[in-house]
Amino acid sequence: MTIKKLLFGTAFLIGAAGTAQAQYTKDVLLFSQGDNGGTARFKAMGNASTALGGDISSITGNPAGLGYFNQSDISVTGRYLNNKNKTDYFGQNTNSSKNNFNLDNAGIVFHLPTYRNGGSLEKGWLNFNVGIAYNRNYVYNNLLEYKGVNNTSSITDAYSDRLSAPGGLSGWGQEVYGNSLLFDVDPNKQGSYLPITSFGNYNGKDGFNQVNSILEKGSKSESVLSFGANYSNKLYLGAALGFTAFSYDNSSWFTEYGQTMNVAQMTKANPKSDFLKPGAEYASKREMLDKDYELYDDYAQVTDGTGVDFKLGVIYKFTPTFSMGFTAKSPTFMSIRDESYSNSEFRYFKPNEDKSFKEYRTSDKAGYSYLEYNMNTPYKLSLGASQVFSSGLITADVEWVDYGAMRFKDAGAANKALEQDMNQNIKNTYQGAFNARIGGEVLFDNVFSGRAGFNYSGNPYKNADYTNYTASLGIGAKLGRGMYIDLTGAYNAVNYKESPYTIAEDFWNTASPAADIKNQRTNVVLTIGSKF
Repeated sequence: MTIKKLLFGTAFLIGAAGTAQAQYTKDVLLFSQGDNGGTARFKAMGNASTALGGDISSITGNPAGLGYFNQSDISVTGRYLNNKNKTDYFGQNTNSSKNNFNLDNAGIVFHLPTYRNGGSLEKGWLNFNVGIAYNRNYVYNNLLEYKGVNNTSSITDAYSDRLSAPGGLSGWGQEVYGNSLLFDVDPNKQGSYLPITSFGNYNGKDGFNQVNSILEKGSKSESVLSFGANYSNKLYLGAALGFTAFSYDNSSWFTEYGQTMNVAQMTKANPKSDFLKPGAEYASKREMLDKDYELYDDYAQVTDGTGVDFKLGVIYKFTPTFSMGFTAKSPTFMSIRDESYSNSEFRYFKPNEDKSFKEYRTSDKAGYSYLEYNMNTPYKLSLGASQVFSSGLITADVEWVDYGAMRFKDAGAANKALEQDMNQNIKNTYQGAFNARIGGEVLFDNVFSGRAGFNYSGNPYKNADYTNYTASLGIGAKLGRGMYIDLTGAYNAVNYKESPYTIAEDFWNTASPAADIKNQRTNVVLTIGSKF
């Protein structure tokens, strides 16, 4: 099954010819993504931390785990990320990658025991610990490129869909239809328009030579204040308040090389076309037939936002070695500012000539968009269990995330139609999904330990194939005097399909083009900390 009505990447605005709804439908998921973050130790165990405590990761994971601390702790975590993409677009393979170093996590836990004169130190409320952490829970840095000869459609088909829609000839549409000279009236349907493009010959194939490049930058981070308490070393309760901030930049370039119809092809398609009429008033149209063209669709987006959320957690020890935990995280209530700019550029060439004889570019006004809106990310419910052994432990989590519950709201309350359509798009596009995590730790001796984990993320899309998994390995060492160091390598693979543009599939009798993408993210994470 291929992606339907989902747009990931550059031409989802197709030079402002697409809808803003497509951009925001994509963005609500993009800005909802992120993990609990934390230390290299918990990342090595697949981030399965719901039923475990005593680690800085508890601040952003299950805050009830703060109750495990019997002394204060501080740590800093850095990360190296290699983000690599392998693509297949109409049989042509392309590789691209981008690297990044960043501060991934920094946190401190203050152990605040309850001292009782002459009382029991094993029963009752034993501590009320406080944790503060900074966590970078998603890095957007990515370079994606794919190219190939598309033998099923042209981006001009998507343009003509927009021109033929109600109100399509206003603004951008009026500019493109009147100035690009790449579209003709549809002889079979009044008020509709068709491109004059033709399946030329490229690399021995009939089709359109297309290249799509997407450069993403930015990150999403949170600052968290958590509280955890320990009751009789059996019941652990916690709460956390998180403040999210993110910035996201997207620069995208879509290029198509093709040919326009010749006289014979145009006569067959529309014998009454203005492109075939004699006379000086039609000369500019006649000269567009049987020509080569280059079409550029550029898009730039700058988005930033802030938000707040809260989390409640509990861990209960049924035995000294077996425990279960539960966390409930509210949606993140976000305020977002989005500014985007797009333009389309057309260049036409006579056969066997390198210099264009006609060029046209859409105006800056037609391609500019600014919107302030509010968004609620999905709520999350996590359930976990852990078993401790004499020489290690094993832990597992299952998590429910309702992506269909994401909500969009126009901050100015001026565009209710967009708000209603957006929320309906979200319901039609996304669904709830289960995530599963499992990990373990083995103590080699009093100094060294080894860890491994696996993380599977469920499919958030209703009508698209999507797989996402992470495998991790790590090692840790206690250096003495409370110092410790942990190193983890994590490999994340996501397989999905991306459409550079979408077309009216029923009208064109073909599917929207889609690239098969294998995204591989290799993380190397290092934590240095000290207990005091």
